[in-house]
Amino acid sequence: MRLVKYNMAKRLILGLLYLGWGWWLAIPNDKLKVVFCNVGQGDAALVSKGYFQMLLDTGSAKGGVEKCLGQEMPLGDKKIEVVIISHDDSDHSGALVNLRKSYRLERVYGQDSYSNNLYYNDSLEYGGIVFKVLYPDRGLLDRDNDSIAGLLKYRGMSFLFTGDNDLVVEESILNRIVGERGVDVLKVSHHGSKSANGEKWLAAVAPKWAVVSVGKNNYGHPDAGVLANLEKQGIIVKRTDKSGNIVFEEK
Repeated sequence: MRLVKYNMAKRLILGLLYLGWGWWLAIPNDKLKVVFCNVGQGDAALVSKGYFQMLLDTGSAKGGVEKCLGQEMPLGDKKIEVVIISHDDSDHSGALVNLRKSYRLERVYGQDSYSNNLYYNDSLEYGGIVFKVLYPDRGLLDRDNDSIAGLLKYRGMSFLFTGDNDLVVEESILNRIVGERGVDVLKVSHHGSKSANGEKWLAAVAPKWAVVSVGKNNYGHPDAGVLANLEKQGIIVKRTDKSGNIVFEEK
């Protein structure tokens, strides 16, 4: 797996090639691509393989997820097979209404307010991609910072998504990731808040990369202590507010 670096010159060249050589250049390959979209202070991540797309959270209504999808989905593809909303905070779910107007969303998963619910031990599979739900448990009473957390795996690659899970939730699911130490990519919880991302958690997960999905905010995200802990453990940190869309792609 490689971290893809984009710049505007490359995008311009690609755009000209598309115009000059036709639609056939836009036919996607069958490799896995995971894009952490730059949606400001919010979360949105696109999992793509060929013409299959899974979107985990949407960002806010004004976060610009549509721009990310337009750049990263196959040209002309207006169908998203799976959408997972980790929880109903507007910075994670706010663009869902607008997306329904522009895209065909085949199946939307969430918690109690959705017709398709996801809980611990549920899993979604497509073409070798497996998303296994680690949290929440069925029947759990609502509590601040509870989100759907899940581990996405494909051909030895692994991505851990955490929504806005807090320190208490991290403790709850540590025993559920036994044997999963050393995931490739951790989506840092709650935009790097100090309410999550504990040292014990980071040591247990031991990711190679950590992605902070964050924008301009008044909450102090990402927390300096969290960033220091990530650095101390040798984890490579990427931030959407500094790098824009962050793309990981199968070699």
